[in-house]
Amino acid sequence: MPQLDRIIIFTQIFWLFVIFSTLYAILTHFFLPLILKSFKSRRLILESNSREINDLIDKIKKKHVSLQDLLLESFLLVENHLIKNLVNSKFENSSIGAQAIDEKVAKACINQELYCNIHLLESIVLLPRIPLI
Repeated sequence: MPQLDRIIIFTQIFWLFVIFSTLYAILTHFFLPLILKSFKSRRLILESNSREINDLIDKIKKKHVSLQDLLLESFLLVENHLIKNLVNSKFENSSIGAQAIDEKVAKACINQELYCNIHLLESIVLLPRIPLI
């Protein structure tokens, strides 16, 4: 069998070792640093993106909290205004009708709409009581 001849097998092992060590040196010297650099740059990009996302989430949470505070403050103003105008007038004038209450509520809503913050008004969702067909 010519594959197992002792004269041929030494040269095959020699050239295998030479080619393997040459390819190994070329890959580790030229290509491995490029691959490691791309992995490092991808990792840095992911870290910077995650930091930016966390900063945006923190800003959104702060804006959400400030909007909630503004809403609560505005609702308290509306409640105080309604209580002052409706409840006090109810005790002053005991023969108040439903139409007078509706007028006072409409007046309070108009005043609130005129003097309210535009961001607050845009964040309130108004839905009709009767569904539209």
